[in-house]
Amino acid sequence: MATPNNSSTKQEKRDCNKDRLGRWLFTSTTTNPIKDFRPDARQIRWMQFLNIHGYASSKYLHEFTTNTHCCPQTSNRMLRQLFDGQMVYKPKQQRETEGADAHHHVYALTEKGFAFLKREGLWEDALKLTGPWVHQYMIACITSSIHILCNQSGLTYIPGHTITADLSTKVPFTWGRKRFEYHLIPDSLFAIKYQKGYIAYLVEADRNTEPNDPATPHRKSARRSIKQYAEFIGKKQYKKRFTLNCPLIVLNISVSDDHVQRVLKIVDEEIGACSYLAFGTAKEFRTPFKVPNEIIDCMKMARNGAREFEVIK
Repeated sequence: MATPNNSSTKQEKRDCNKDRLGRWLFTSTTTNPIKDFRPDARQIRWMQFLNIHGYASSKYLHEFTTNTHCCPQTSNRMLRQLFDGQMVYKPKQQRETEGADAHHHVYALTEKGFAFLKREGLWEDALKLTGPWVHQYMIACITSSIHILCNQSGLTYIPGHTITADLSTKVPFTWGRKRFEYHLIPDSLFAIKYQKGYIAYLVEADRNTEPNDPATPHRKSARRSIKQYAEFIGKKQYKKRFTLNCPLIVLNISVSDDHVQRVLKIVDEEIGACSYLAFGTAKEFRTPFKVPNEIIDCMKMARNGAREFEVIK
């Protein structure tokens, strides 16, 4: 009987740990659990951040607590503890992109993590993310970017669930010469407390998967949404719906500058110049998406909130 080649046997074992594309298999949950794990104060802050936003990468979690801890290596070690303590997991969907091994890891709370926050009286009934996973993660990046920038700028971030538990609103609009009424469902909501007052923000995360200008009003589209926002915000309907007295702005975050320009053309046709529709890009979420390496640039408007408040007051 021939003696097996040890080197080839080791190679076969290594190959068994790869998926069909040759990438190393990704462990969503820990293989080295820590029994009776108790998170420290910083790890609990991360868990609360994940509770509010749904998902966050190691980069974003580190940035969220740089006011007390500035070492990335320490952050990664503490996140590993949180992972091995089974308080967080790594969603498998983050592997569905090119070069996934080179990206920051994305984390979300486990049932054990939720149970811990509830037991400690720290859990919040946050707004639920909807849609495909990449869309959900894009929304999470937008809101968590703002949250981080508020912390760094000395501003107060106010999560949407403290304003309303339901974002869906039936809004009438005119299409041609007829009136229609459909649900308007933004992707998220939050507010910022500036030195001179508050501004609330609705989030529309647009991965360019819907038509801009369809022939019918019955399909969700950029034109229909703009018409509905002209009614909902332009005519101040939101003040009664959300019990708000402050200005409300819609952050339309797309994946390309060209798409933003096409939507802006529709805005000019339907509304003209207005102060309640803002546009930006998050090019990382084009197909295939990438986990952002930095805080999303288009969200840095939070740093200039005081000036914006003077403009739209």
